[in-house]
Amino acid sequence: MKIKVKISRLNIEKNIQLEKGSTVMDLLNKLKIKPDTVVVISDKSPIPIDENLKDNQKITVIQVSSGG
Repeated sequence: MKIKVKISRLNIEKNIQLEKGSTVMDLLNKLKIKPDTVVVISDKSPIPIDENLKDNQKITVIQVSSGG
């Protein structure tokens, strides 16, 4: 299945091929992004890393920062 991903920090969009039944975590692994460093958005709402993705789903990956 194909997922359209926007990585906000880098201001790029990619089409990513994943196996049917893949999760947000599978997507992040393929992109080599640590899940604790981002928030993943679909349809203007955050989604958990264990959620299954759908074919042609549009995802936005937003970098979060922490520290003091």
